Amino acid sequence: MTPSDARTPGYHPFGLPDLRAAIAERFTRRGLATVPEQILVTSGAQHALTLVLGLLAGPGDRVMVENPTYPNALEAMRRARLRTVSVPVTDTGWDIGIIEATLRQSVPQLAYLIPDFHNPTGCLMPVPDRVRILCAAQRSGTWLVVDETLADLALDVPAPPPFASHAAPGQVVTLGSMSKTHWGGLRMGWLRAPARLVTELAAQRVATDMGGSVVDQLLALDLLAEGGEVAPGRLDRLREQRAALGAALAEHFPSWTWRSPPGGLSLWADLGEPIASAPAERALDYGVRIEAGARFATDPGVFEQRLRVPYTLPPDALREAVQRMAAALADGLPRSSAARGPRWVA
Repeated sequence: MTPSDARTPGYHPFGLPDLRAAIAERFTRRGLATVPEQILVTSGAQHALTLVLGLLAGPGDRVMVENPTYPNALEAMRRARLRTVSVPVTDTGWDIGIIEATLRQSVPQLAYLIPDFHNPTGCLMPVPDRVRILCAAQRSGTWLVVDETLADLALDVPAPPPFASHAAPGQVVTLGSMSKTHWGGLRMGWLRAPARLVTELAAQRVATDMGGSVVDQLLALDLLAEGGEVAPGRLDRLREQRAALGAALAEHFPSWTWRSPPGGLSLWADLGEPIASAPAERALDYGVRIEAGARFATDPGVFEQRLRVPYTLPPDALREAVQRMAAALADGLPRSSAARGPRWVA
């Protein structure tokens, strides 16, 4: 922090001007021409989503969501008393015909999408599908809220350009964050939207937090100024960790199946039968926290045959975590985790 920063009041509801400019330049460099007036700096992508839901939708409005999807986004929609209309995402991706039909028939106020290394399936949406969704949303008047927090975590393919780069200026809000690319403790996110909407969202946030931490924003500015979209070495480490997790699962759970995602942070494992909640609960007793697929579902009782297994820990820790999972399932009985100590996998 410079002396000039300390002499200001410190309230920046839009975000620090230099950081807004850096984020705008980042979008431009990725293929979507952007000016600082289109950027709102937020305290993480979840904060950005909450602001958008509060401004663009009201209780009872429909919002189209993928099934499965990010559970914290679902919870934000429930708290806003929105009605979710789900569209499926399978191991092979999106059924664009169903999405087009849903937009046409339900005419949702919003649609929340994770097209880049989708959480939890890991799928990457092809460009032609993106164009079709953009056209369908334009016809229905639906705002597209596109979560790109995982877009830079491309492990086997080039990082995709912004979703909105395939559309004329319109009703698209793009969410981004440094939590996945740098550190979750750095609560720094942003949204890109039409400048008028950014002004309205900034006015709305004043009622809750006045503006983000200047110190955190200065740190984020330094990190972005270094030129790397992802913390140095992070992609190589993720590839190594993904391979270690896959090998460990294949050794201890040969009947499980999964597709190796081209990016992102987790495997979406199919157990072959609807029993995922029990292994997740037993694993917690062995010091391993893992999420059953039902947590990512828009409706109860779905994805009970799935587990989301992140590869965010070092290889040795992942191998130990899988060994503990295997021991928990072999035992089949709850036991205290105090003796072993917790191992946070998800």
